[in-house]
Amino acid sequence: MTGFHFWPALLGFPLLLVIHALTRVRKEKGVVFTGPFTGMNTPGASTGIASVVIWCGILCLFIALARPQYGYERLPDATEGLDIVITLDVSTSMLAEDFRPNRLAAAKAAALEFIAGRPNDRIGLTLYAAEPLVICPPTFDHETLCRFVERAAIGHLQDGTAIGAGLAAAARGLGGSATSRRVIVLLSDGMETAGRVDPITVANAVHTLHGDSIAVYTVAIGTEQDAYGVDRETLASIATINNGRLFDAYSSTDLSDVYDSIDSLEASTLPPEGLFIYIDRYLGWFWAGLILLLFGMFLKWRVLKTIGGGE
Repeated sequence: MTGFHFWPALLGFPLLLVIHALTRVRKEKGVVFTGPFTGMNTPGASTGIASVVIWCGILCLFIALARPQYGYERLPDATEGLDIVITLDVSTSMLAEDFRPNRLAAAKAAALEFIAGRPNDRIGLTLYAAEPLVICPPTFDHETLCRFVERAAIGHLQDGTAIGAGLAAAARGLGGSATSRRVIVLLSDGMETAGRVDPITVANAVHTLHGDSIAVYTVAIGTEQDAYGVDRETLASIATINNGRLFDAYSSTDLSDVYDSIDSLEASTLPPEGLFIYIDRYLGWFWAGLILLLFGMFLKWRVLKTIGGGE
């Protein structure tokens, strides 16, 4: 990527050319030549060459003044951006069709939309049912991550709901993160049925180990009147302990709104257009302009000296 830091400086060169042309026309109109000048040497092509060299030098100086730059995009280093882990419930209850086409499909679609909106953050995926499985650690490779999200399905893990185990696995996945802010988005549509450790105990342990550097946002999918039920009280406590909040999702639209809310609460620390490093390239133009200008003036001086009979 190339560009100019101060491109308006380039307008100075054509302006100078116009001023020079107008001044020259005015001078020529004010000069009256009489009589033959038979014994006088004329500068001829030498003066023209000297002028071209001088103007090339001036152009180079104007380019240097505009500060040409070369830039290239870089990925954030380990301490920049946010590290986020989406923790998705893949128990059998996620096949309920109160969401269209079902809860799991709606949750996956909302997650993919969320990932697409955060290109400068590392995002990972953890699945859980009766046991957790870290599918993808936080990564910038969102294309691969999205394929993992799309392939998330019921039946690969023993059925049940172990919210505490899912939270613990997600937190372990963020253990090596060097960022100052890390986020877990934990989705569940049921109650703890298979975990060995109480989810609140796990939430307290996460806060003890990581303090305010990890925020846990919990998402309750479904309604309290459905066949499975959802433990909003536990999910709310997990979020409160870990600097987050509980979101209720009663439809696919609600799920998208949840991710939009999290997106606004956890704004990326990096610009959406990406990170660029710019290297100035004006010194070469400056020295080229200076050399051409001095060389052109030398040529003109030699021509005038010859015309004047100095040699």
